[in-house]
Amino acid sequence: MNEESHWFEKGVLLSKKYFSWIVPDNNKTKNKIKKYFTQEYMDNLNYTGLEIEPVDILVFAYTCALISFLAAFVMDLIVIVSYSADLGQIDIFTWIIMISISIFLPLIIMNLIAGYPKTYSRYVKIHSLGDIPEILSYLVMYLKLVPNLENSVKFAASESSTSLARDLRKMLWDMEIKVFHGIDDAITSFANYWGIWCDHFKRALHLIRSSIQESDEAQRTITLNRALDVALDGTRDLMNQFASKLHQPTMFIYSVGIMIPLSIIAMLPAASLVGMKITIFQVFFLYDIFLPLVILLYTRKILLSRPATFNPPVIPSTHPDLININKNKRLTLSLIAGFLVALPGFCFIVVQLIMPNGSSNQLINFIVSPSGLNNFFPVTLFIIWGIAVAVTLYSISVYRPYKKVRDDIKQIEKEFGDALYILGKRIGEEKSPEESFIYTATTMEGSKIAEVFSQTGFNLTAMHTNIRDAMFSPEYGSLKHVYSDRVKAIMKLFVEGIQKSQRAVSISIIRIADHLKELQEVENKIKDTLYSLTSTLRSTAAVFAPLIAGVTLAITKLITTIIQSIQGKLPTESVMGGSNMLSNITESFTLENVRPEYFTLVVGIYIIELVFLITRFTNGIDEGDDKAEYMYTLGKVMPTAIVVLTITIIISQILFSSIIRTI
Repeated sequence: MNEESHWFEKGVLLSKKYFSWIVPDNNKTKNKIKKYFTQEYMDNLNYTGLEIEPVDILVFAYTCALISFLAAFVMDLIVIVSYSADLGQIDIFTWIIMISISIFLPLIIMNLIAGYPKTYSRYVKIHSLGDIPEILSYLVMYLKLVPNLENSVKFAASESSTSLARDLRKMLWDMEIKVFHGIDDAITSFANYWGIWCDHFKRALHLIRSSIQESDEAQRTITLNRALDVALDGTRDLMNQFASKLHQPTMFIYSVGIMIPLSIIAMLPAASLVGMKITIFQVFFLYDIFLPLVILLYTRKILLSRPATFNPPVIPSTHPDLININKNKRLTLSLIAGFLVALPGFCFIVVQLIMPNGSSNQLINFIVSPSGLNNFFPVTLFIIWGIAVAVTLYSISVYRPYKKVRDDIKQIEKEFGDALYILGKRIGEEKSPEESFIYTATTMEGSKIAEVFSQTGFNLTAMHTNIRDAMFSPEYGSLKHVYSDRVKAIMKLFVEGIQKSQRAVSISIIRIADHLKELQEVENKIKDTLYSLTSTLRSTAAVFAPLIAGVTLAITKLITTIIQSIQGKLPTESVMGGSNMLSNITESFTLENVRPEYFTLVVGIYIIELVFLITRFTNGIDEGDDKAEYMYTLGKVMPTAIVVLTITIIISQILFSSIIRTI
C-alpha cells in the first residue's frame, strides 16, 4: 500500500530535513540500528511499501519524542505560572502528573513511532483480507468466460486497485523473471503465503487452480462456484468471529470510557472530605488527556484486528462533484467561525483571571460571578460550541459531496446485479447490444444504473461507436464517472466475451448476476451483524453521554454549594477539639480552585473527544477504513451531542438552583 502522501513518509522526510542532527552518523548509531531493526522488522517495512530507511525512522522517532517533551514542558510552565510561580503551592499529586507526563509521554510516542512499520504491515495484511471476495470474484468470472488461469490473474491484478491486487502484480512479475516455473507454481506459492493469514483464501485458490484441469465445462463451473463459496463463507466466518469478540470491548468502552468517568465527576467535591485536594489541572489531565488516550489506544487495537470485508470505492478528487472543493479554504473558514463563537468564553476566562475578586462594573460581575449568569448558563459553553461549530462546518461542507458520490456508487452496485440479469437475458434472445442496453435502461427506469445503461445505448446508436468506447472512452464513455471497480471489471468481461460469442456471454452474464447477488447478501448480513453491536455506542455518544454529563455537572455544583454552606453554619471550633476541620477540608475544594464553569469546560471537551473516538470506533467497525463516511457521520453527531449537553446543563442548573437557594 505505497502511498506517496502517507503521513509516516511525510513525517520522516520533515524530520530528516530539519532534525537529522539528532542521530549522528557513527558506529554507535549503526550498532543501534542493527540491534533494533531486525530482519523481521525489515521484511515488514518492505511489505508496507514505505520508501524509508531505518536510520530515518530513528530520526523521526527521536524528533517526535523531542517535540512531545517540549509540549509537556510548556504545559508544565503553564501550570506553574497559574500558581504565580510559587512551587510550594503546587500539591504533590500535580507534581507527580507533571513529571510523569514529561518523562513517559516522549518515551511512549518514540516507541509507537519506531514500531509503526510493524503495526502498519499487520494492518495492511489484515486489510488485504477484505480484498479477497473481489479478487476471487474477478478470477472466477473470467474463468467462466475464458478458461485461462494466467490471463484471469492478469485481469484481476489489472482491474483491481486493492493491496491484494498489488501482490498479484508482484507475483506476475516474479513469474516473468523466472522466480516461478509457471502460473501453477506461482499460484501455489501465493496461496501458501496467504494461507498463514487466511486459510479459506488458500483453499479457494487451490480450487481455482484445479478447475483448469477439468475437461467438462459443467464440472469446471461447479469447482469455480465452490471456490467462490469457500471464499464467501470464510469471509462471513471471519467477521462473525470478530463480532463475537466485540461484546467485551464494547462494554469496556461503555463503562470505563463513559459511565464511570461521568459518575466520578459528581463525587469530586466530596473527595475533599477525605483530605484530597482537587485542582482543575488534575481534572483536565484525567478527563481530557489520560482517558481519551486510553480509549484511543484501546479502540485502535480493536480496529487493527478487524478483518476487512468489502472495501469502499476510491473516489478521486478529480470527480466533477468534488473538483471545486478546497479543503484548506473550508478548514480556514470553519476555524474562523468556531473562534468567533468561542470568543465570549475566552473573554470570560481572561476577565476572571485578571479580576478574580470581581469588578465595580455590575455587568462584568454578573458575567464573571458564579452566582450570576454562570448560575444558569456556564459561559465556558461558548468554547464548547466554538469547537463543535468548527468540526461540524468542516466535516459537512467537505465530506457531504463525498458521501453523496459514495452513496450513488453503492446504489449503482446494488442495482447492477438486476440490470446485468436483464441484459444477459436480452442478449440471449439474440438482440443487438445497443437494443439490449436501451431495453434494460427502460425496464429499470428511475434507477442510477439505468442512467449508465441509457448513456451506453445512446453512445452505440447515436455516435455509432463500438461497445468498448461506448463505456470506457475517456471523453464520452458511460462509465467515465462510475468509480466502481466491480462494475467496470464486469463490463470489461462483457466487452471481451461478446466479441467471441453472444450466446456464451449471455450465459456468463446471467451467472455473474447471480454471483453478485450472493456477494451483496453476504455484505448485507455482515453489516447487519456489526451494526447491531455498535448501535448502542452510537446513541450513547450522541445522546446518553451528553445527557449524563449535563446532569452530573449540575449535581457537582449542588454538592459543592452544600459543602460550603455547611462549612459556613458550623462553629469555629469543632467538637473534636481542633480548628474547624470541615473548613480546612473545603479549602482544598473551593469554587476559587475548581469553578463549576471550568468543570463544564473540561467535561465538554471530554464529550467532544468521546464523539470523535466513539464515532471513529463505530464507523470503523461498520464501514472499515472509510474516511468520508466517518467525517460525514462526525459532522452529524457532533452538533446533536453538544445541543443535548447544553440543554441538559441549563435545565439541570435551573432546577437545582431552587434547591441551592434554600440552603
